[in-house]
Amino acid sequence: YDRLIAICWPLRYSTINTNLPMLLIIAGIWSLVVLLEIFPVIFAARLPYCSSREVQSCCCEHGPVYKLPCTPISYNRQLATAKTLTALLGPLTFIIFTYVIVVVAVTRIASISQRWKAFHTCLTHLLLVLLYYMPVTLAYILGNLRLVQNVDLFTATLTVSVTLPPMLNPIIY
Repeated sequence: YDRLIAICWPLRYSTINTNLPMLLIIAGIWSLVVLLEIFPVIFAARLPYCSSREVQSCCCEHGPVYKLPCTPISYNRQLATAKTLTALLGPLTFIIFTYVIVVVAVTRIASISQRWKAFHTCLTHLLLVLLYYMPVTLAYILGNLRLVQNVDLFTATLTVSVTLPPMLNPIIY
């Protein structure tokens, strides 16, 4: 959003990106995150657990938790898949959409040096987006398709996908 405003409307940037719109965006994202997380927790709390309640994961996620109950879990599996796809594909779709608009706007700039400056502004963010989405998507695909049978290997993949991008963020910026 910030790159879109900075490149497409540079002269209006300071009037568009004021505290109120940023507060509304932050409140909206937090509301969405809370809603995405509260329903799986409520559903998992209502399930009957017959044996162990030990979660085989480094994070207490919905996926490893819904494998523990002694009742059918197809609805919970569908809920977890929908939640994960919403959390992954929603922001990624928005990012791709805004960058398509940015690329169209940048290609209309006559000066090659100004085009490079605009692309360079977006390059670090795109690198971080790739660093975040590639491991997370890989971990999700490997886990969902059951391509990784070893719990320790899956936990390691998940841990790398959650910790590597934030560690590289300050280095890249």
